[in-house]
Amino acid sequence: MSDHYALEEVERMKKHPEVTALTRENIMHAFWSLYCQKKIDHISIKEITDKAGYHRSTFYEYFVDIYDLLNQLEDEVVVRLKAEVLQSLTIQSNNNLVQILADHYESQGEYLLVLLGENGNPNFAKKVKAEMGLALTRRFGLPENDIRTSYMMEFGLSAIMSTITHWYQTNKNLPSNELVVLIRSMLMNGVLPMIQKYSTLPSDSLLQE
Repeated sequence: MSDHYALEEVERMKKHPEVTALTRENIMHAFWSLYCQKKIDHISIKEITDKAGYHRSTFYEYFVDIYDLLNQLEDEVVVRLKAEVLQSLTIQSNNNLVQILADHYESQGEYLLVLLGENGNPNFAKKVKAEMGLALTRRFGLPENDIRTSYMMEFGLSAIMSTITHWYQTNKNLPSNELVVLIRSMLMNGVLPMIQKYSTLPSDSLLQE
C-alpha cells in the first residue's frame, strides 16, 4: 500500500465518521485474532495492519502502540461487563451475584478466557476487580473508606473470577448450575465444609492440626 494511498485513506476517514469507527474495529479485530494465538510481544504492527488491510500509518491514527490497542480493548470489555452486571443486579431482586457474573462471563467469554489466560495481561484482572469492586461496593452500600471492604471485594471477586476461568479452561466440565451452587456455597460457608463433604477421610481427621 503506497504512502499516497495512505494519505487518501486518512482524509477519507476524517470526512466519514462511520468509516473511522469501522476502520478502528477492523484493526482491533485483526489484533485480537493474532492475540488469541500468541503473546503480545510476538505481534507486530505490520502483522496487524496487513491482516486488517490497511497501511501502517493508519494504525497510528487510532493507537499509540500495540499496548495502547490492548488497553483500549480491555477497557471496552470491562465497561461492558460492569454495565451488564449492574443492570442485572438492578433487575433481579434476588441479587445472585455469582449467577450474574457467570452469565455475563459467558457472554464475554471469548475475550475473558484469553485476557485472563496465560497470554493475557496480568493487570487485566486487577482492572476488572478495581472497576467491579467499586461499583459493587456502592451497589451493596458498603463503606468505601473501610479497609475491610477492599478485602471483602478482593476475596470475593478473585474467588469468583478465578473459579469461572478455571471452569472455562477445563472445557466447562461441570454443569453451570452446579458451578454456581459450588461457588456460592464456598463463599457463604467457607471451603472446609465442602472438603468435609467430599473427602473420603473421617471428618475429625480433617480438623486436626
